[in-house]
Amino acid sequence: MGHTRISQMSFSRGEIAPALQNRTDIEQYSISLKTLKNGFVHQEGCVSNRSGFEFVGQVKDSTKKTRLIPFVFNSEQTYIIEAGEKYFRFIQNGGYIVYSSGEHEGEIVEIETPYLESDLQFLKYAQSADILTITHQNYPPKELARYNHDDWRLSDILFQAQIAPPSNVTARFNKATPTSNQRTYTYLVTAVKNDTYEESVRSATASVVAHRESQWETSEQVDISWQAVEGACEYNVYRAVNSVFGYIGTSQSTSFTDDNIEPDMNETAPMGKNPFENDNNPSCCAYFQQRKLYGNTVNSPQTIYASQTATSNNFNYSRPLIASDSVEMVLADREVNEIRHLIPFKDLVVLTSNSEYKVNGSDGVFQANPMPVAVIQSCYGSSHVQPIVSGSMVLFVQSGGSVLRDLGYEYLSDGYDGDELSLFSSHLFEGKEIIYIAYAKEPYRLVYVVFNDGSAAVLTYNKKQKLCGWGRWITKGKFESVATVREGQEDVAYFIIKRNLNGQNVRCVERQKTRIINNVRTAFFVDCGMSAHFDTPKTEFSGLNHLANEKVIVLADGGVFENITVSQDGKITVPKETTDIVVGLPYEFEFETLGIEGENTHGLKKIINSISVNILKSREDFFVVGNNGMENQLSRSMASINDSGFLFSGNKSAMPLNTPSEKATIHIKQKYPLPLTISSVSAVVNIEDI
Repeated sequence: MGHTRISQMSFSRGEIAPALQNRTDIEQYSISLKTLKNGFVHQEGCVSNRSGFEFVGQVKDSTKKTRLIPFVFNSEQTYIIEAGEKYFRFIQNGGYIVYSSGEHEGEIVEIETPYLESDLQFLKYAQSADILTITHQNYPPKELARYNHDDWRLSDILFQAQIAPPSNVTARFNKATPTSNQRTYTYLVTAVKNDTYEESVRSATASVVAHRESQWETSEQVDISWQAVEGACEYNVYRAVNSVFGYIGTSQSTSFTDDNIEPDMNETAPMGKNPFENDNNPSCCAYFQQRKLYGNTVNSPQTIYASQTATSNNFNYSRPLIASDSVEMVLADREVNEIRHLIPFKDLVVLTSNSEYKVNGSDGVFQANPMPVAVIQSCYGSSHVQPIVSGSMVLFVQSGGSVLRDLGYEYLSDGYDGDELSLFSSHLFEGKEIIYIAYAKEPYRLVYVVFNDGSAAVLTYNKKQKLCGWGRWITKGKFESVATVREGQEDVAYFIIKRNLNGQNVRCVERQKTRIINNVRTAFFVDCGMSAHFDTPKTEFSGLNHLANEKVIVLADGGVFENITVSQDGKITVPKETTDIVVGLPYEFEFETLGIEGENTHGLKKIINSISVNILKSREDFFVVGNNGMENQLSRSMASINDSGFLFSGNKSAMPLNTPSEKATIHIKQKYPLPLTISSVSAVVNIEDI
């Protein structure tokens, strides 16, 4: 046998499908892995074991499925909503919100909702400031409003102008009623809201008999008056011509004089409209170009409804239409494909059950007149899973539920196109349905994917850098929901995980801890766990009631203790006095390269004699696994032994126990709650002579 040294310097494709693991002819082979379990790819190409999940609490009713929804006012005020059957609860920075005063002081804040367990997966939402709009076809659209940290209210949306029309409108001719050359003049008035300039619906009409226009003398006039409206800054006055009310002027008082003003029939009085009355509920919503949009109502699955400009719930319109009126637009297609998502970009991107559209005005302005134009971009279709946005790309689940795609604007084609992101890791999706996705932009650009079988996967995604690397995540339980919000300098993922603890099935809300590690003593690499720091060293710790009778792993001042059983009353005892402790369920990180191949070595037997692993800010005592399954734990450096918080960066060498095999791989595990980042690997390989 001849020997050679082979290195792999990047793992940016992550774990790829078994069908591709012999494809040495493709460029992705050299940057891919056979296995990446409980790890993720960095944008730089290295890989790390994932950080652990901190226990937040059990959901209100563990017998029913629950989901998580983000609520983001700004980058500093963020919440996670625990949405269960007929209730919402609220979480911030890893803890439930409780009432600060009153008869429920100290209790978890909870509000009543109409949503059943079966509805939760299909709730869709869009947020503006402190208002989260929630849609589902079985219910009228609702708004969740935050009035205070512990004051949340869910209410039906009133689809009308936010200001009432004037009342007691009267019209009086200032001369005696003419007996000839007369006609009836009919007027109405609308109120204009202060600050927003939103216009009300029409008032009741007022009529008066006066001379025909051609017979009016200069001293003749009609005086219109009305009662003031609270919050109005001015009033618009309209006069009827052939039953159509044209604009004749504006008043900042409660009266107006018509001295034979010619009505402007291009600007007519607004007419009230509620497109969602009679249970014609929409299923999705969004904000775009200062309008609020809804789509896919019960009776009109292909129709987009847009509010008036600069309003949220005012769908009034006039005839003829003016640019700022509400918009009602049907996507004409060969099939009736329901609108599933509305995504605001440079254009409005509309995802239906069969196609993807871009919608906008010919001049780039979404307005009622001229009407917007819908142009089909592709025909993949989207599932009901709420898409996510990464930079200038939208990531969505294809209509079948087992493919993740991206879609973004391309300058050369002046259209939207994208790629299948799950193609090279299709084994993670095969036979499964994606039920939730979420995106953590900082610090690692991670896309979390939860499947209907309780498994999860994570994608490191950066379109401009052509980065698309997958890993699979496993825990003692089943993933059921995921959502992310910004907390401090990082986007933090929250999960609902169904676990069997102490002989019972429970659903836990868990929060992923930071992966930025500066000290091993405080590193958090356990699941359903808790951590604490004590000024005085101690050996007994309490507060682990949720893990009663479970075997846990403990990181105590940087030392690892396995198989410690939590007592029935939630206590553990560790063998040494400790000030920094992390306790939780163990999980295993696993890393394995694809088969090492040289030129024309396919089918030849190979044996790895030694390996070199370059690690970054890690603990050195990880495990190297031979192809016979034997695990060899590497030793710690003197610097690490002398300093329990020390993080090592550099090369670690090992000689795994191997036998000749056609598939020689570098196989590494970390079974302990310790950080490990692998930046490159190399191996000295003997290859069978031909």
